[in-house]
Amino acid sequence: MRNPLGTARHRTGLVTVAALAAVTALVGPGVASAGPNSDPAVVAASVAPDNGRTCTTSELPVDLQPGVVVAPGSDLGVTFDRERNDQFVVVKLCLPDGAAPRAVQVLTHGITYDHRYWNIADPADPGADTYSWEAAAAEAGYATAAIDRIGNGESSRPLSAFVDITSNSTALHNVVQALREGSVEGQQGGFDRVALVGHSYGSFTSMIAASRFQDVDAVLLTGYTHRVNNRTPVAIETGIYPAFLDPQFAGEPLDPGYATPRPGTHRGLFYAPGTDVDPRIIERDEATKGTVTQSELANFPLVQTTVLDIDVPVFLLNGDNDGIFCNQELIDLGTDCSSAERVVEQERPFFPKAPSVEAYVVQGPGHDLNAFFQAPEAFEVSMDWLQGVVPATG
Repeated sequence: MRNPLGTARHRTGLVTVAALAAVTALVGPGVASAGPNSDPAVVAASVAPDNGRTCTTSELPVDLQPGVVVAPGSDLGVTFDRERNDQFVVVKLCLPDGAAPRAVQVLTHGITYDHRYWNIADPADPGADTYSWEAAAAEAGYATAAIDRIGNGESSRPLSAFVDITSNSTALHNVVQALREGSVEGQQGGFDRVALVGHSYGSFTSMIAASRFQDVDAVLLTGYTHRVNNRTPVAIETGIYPAFLDPQFAGEPLDPGYATPRPGTHRGLFYAPGTDVDPRIIERDEATKGTVTQSELANFPLVQTTVLDIDVPVFLLNGDNDGIFCNQELIDLGTDCSSAERVVEQERPFFPKAPSVEAYVVQGPGHDLNAFFQAPEAFEVSMDWLQGVVPATG
């Protein structure tokens, strides 16, 4: 079976290239953190300390290989006939204190977030690790590499048309290669085992990268299933608008294809209908929001129906109140997240080559699983599963 995104290469039309070049000349490339006009104190307060680990943040050059969906049902493998080599992603590599891990978890965030999603501060106890996946992984003996996806956070921001699932998964593959080679700043040698861990669109990216390149040892998908709640498409498209219209991105050289949540919509998009969350986390989330491109959203429905070539163990972790992917009503197209068994039953057909597909449903949380009171439970279950398929040491 051909890889779901394939390897076909086609040239873009001269008119298209000219149009893109004109827009690029007007807005230029950009480099920005989430909400560059956000209050620095709020940004700092939203991040937990790096307890129990030594971390190094650096820029890693990546290939930019965007794809283009010509029409519904077309070959998802169509890509632009060029690769740009002036792009980079930010990688935060953390090594646990007193350990020499042979395995690394590559952590990939969802839309409108960046690598900070994996290290959320506890408003009730700023020195604690309550909501830090990074800390839980370090305690379990793992190294972590939390990235800012291409076009997000402090990674480079090419023209929005070039930021899609193909360029995202290609960049993630570049990160995996570098980690195996030992060429990421802060490494003490290459890693023998690599697990991809994603949240939401980061799970989508991890899944596609694992299927296309088949160079990882396990895939852990959080806040993601192949079905979406009835209201999700409309809620997302009506909940975002061009980022250059938002005060947090005023003055940034972002073309109109970069979007961000409208003020006051974070609770509805990423937390509802769950209530088991500190409201201060939501407030900080709103104040430090990032972006998404229309190109990232464009081929989502098509790839959602694609059977994958993943040939390593897969684990799905969701909150039962995930209002984006899990059904919340009797008549709903979302995934039945009432039990792990039901999730596996619905997801197994998409992973025919995976030696195992397992799941866990955390009772209470909504979509942003790491930010809810039940985060420690989610972390413990995830580390236990990872130790069984990709041991941290040895």
